[in-house]
Amino acid sequence: MRARIELADDNSPEEVIISCRQITPEIEALLHTIERFDTGRQQLTYFRGDEQYYLSLREILFFETEADHVYAHTVDQSYEVRMRLYELETTLPGYFVRASRSSIISIMHVFSVQKGLTGLSLLSFRDSHKEIYCSRMYGKELMRKLNERYIYENR
Repeated sequence: MRARIELADDNSPEEVIISCRQITPEIEALLHTIERFDTGRQQLTYFRGDEQYYLSLREILFFETEADHVYAHTVDQSYEVRMRLYELETTLPGYFVRASRSSIISIMHVFSVQKGLTGLSLLSFRDSHKEIYCSRMYGKELMRKLNERYIYENR
């Protein structure tokens, strides 16, 4: 196994990429170790009216923008998040993926993907009536992440 470091020329967030032929227990352990170093990912504050809520990211189905606000959706509720979607995208764990310009979803809760004729896919979530569309632009990455979902399970 080789390891190398590349210095980025821009101000993009730091990123670790693991290139491998297959995901082995050693690669999974390496991924877990790397993710533990990222302590800023674990907790967000959610709002509904004047109340603040502290939920686990594991409870979140998806984030979406609506009328200049970002909302986090759980199985049966939604909460305002006082961050922009692009800020969330850089701080959320790897099991969250962009589904459209206005949404980020948790692959851990996706129950089904219904492909449409126009390139849009309708995503349904486990144990919830909520659905969201994935645009063609983000579809490939979403399907790749769904196929690798077992990496994030049982954590």
